[in-house]
Amino acid sequence: MVKRCISENQRVWLVGQLDDWQLQGVLSADQADRILGLYETQAELSERKRSTALLTLMGVAALLVGLGALLLIGYNWNAMPDALKLLLIFGMIVGTQGAGFVLRFNRHATLLSEVVFFLGCLFYGAGIFLTAQIFHLNAHYPDGVWWWAVGVLPFALCLDTLLVHTLLVALLAIWCGMEIIRFGEIGLWFFGRWGGIPNGAYSLPLLAFPGLMWAYRKGSVATVALYVPLLAWWIILQPIAWDMEEETVYFIGAVGGLMLVIAESHSSGAPFAIPYRLFGVLLAAGVLLAMSFHEFNEEIQRSAFDARSGILALVIVMLSMAIISVTAVFKRHQSPEKLSVVSQVGQVVRRQWLPIGLVLLMVMLQLWHLLMGEPILPTIVANIAMLFLAVWLVGVGLREDRGQPFAAGVLYFLLWAVVRYVDLFGDFGGMLGAAVMFFLCGGALFGVAFYWRQRRRPQHD
Repeated sequence: MVKRCISENQRVWLVGQLDDWQLQGVLSADQADRILGLYETQAELSERKRSTALLTLMGVAALLVGLGALLLIGYNWNAMPDALKLLLIFGMIVGTQGAGFVLRFNRHATLLSEVVFFLGCLFYGAGIFLTAQIFHLNAHYPDGVWWWAVGVLPFALCLDTLLVHTLLVALLAIWCGMEIIRFGEIGLWFFGRWGGIPNGAYSLPLLAFPGLMWAYRKGSVATVALYVPLLAWWIILQPIAWDMEEETVYFIGAVGGLMLVIAESHSSGAPFAIPYRLFGVLLAAGVLLAMSFHEFNEEIQRSAFDARSGILALVIVMLSMAIISVTAVFKRHQSPEKLSVVSQVGQVVRRQWLPIGLVLLMVMLQLWHLLMGEPILPTIVANIAMLFLAVWLVGVGLREDRGQPFAAGVLYFLLWAVVRYVDLFGDFGGMLGAAVMFFLCGGALFGVAFYWRQRRRPQHD
């Protein structure tokens, strides 16, 4: 049976608790040993940490070796005949990948095989551009990065390493950035260019989805943390492809809400929710902070409203509703109570109150921009939403017994207080105004702490 991964702090806590439970007669020595045997030993834990550090160092070394080899070839490139150039390119690719396969069957050289495969993937990408240079092929150069990523994808799915996934994610991020930012106006590519639809790098989700599924299947939170910002990056670039105006800040805020919807669709305390929550909070918190200034909203309201940004925001709403519905159906089948679909959806919505609220808020602000074009209400609503986000983060930290969301909520609340003091009271409030502001913030934090303490108390009675 494969032993479960555990951190060093978790193992120290578990060993201490097992010793304590044995002293109290809750567990026998045999039961404690069987429980501890489900997890990695101290030696296995240390070996895994050394392997991770060694893989990182060897990956950097492989990158430097690859760059050195390419520079060496480039120095003598013009002096080589074309046939020798092609032979050298394909020889390097086939040789490194073949060496990786040979090392793969040696259980003592598994780590080295991962690095050799990574080096082979680097040579494969270089070979694409060098071959095009030999035959003087002038093409849409981001396509070379796309084909590079396509060739790396099978290795990322077949190898048990984060190294090749990192390369794949970097290639996809570079490719979609080049396509959308530099060539967004040339139209969709699908057996030719479709000028009516902008170039939005729409194949990226198809290339990223297998890697994300691999990460869930392998239980690799770190790999999920690679693909989540990649997908967020691709979504945020869509308004650029569609040549939208300044009000696309609402779309970015809606994307942050969508990330939080996905995070809260995981079970409570699930580590896979952390990457979605992290990037969702960063996007939503950043947008709300900017929108909390009257001058910022005034500038946005002067811009012409683009209906396409509203359509994209509505797509985010529909995606959020679809995710919530699927989550409710899935949890209903797993729940022993067998609640009705409506009741289960209600439970999910109660947990998703802030993510759903953020998504709907961004859509409503776009409608306000279209109908009224007045900056005061968006400013007030953004400040209120900042406070709700801070309280929600504190609640997540208490619910999951994690310090990071709790600290993030407190720090975001303090950031709001400092920004609002500088924005509103800095010119005439002086030290007395600052004292009043910080007293009010401290009292509010005491109130939040007391509320959550009272709420959690019945669980311990």
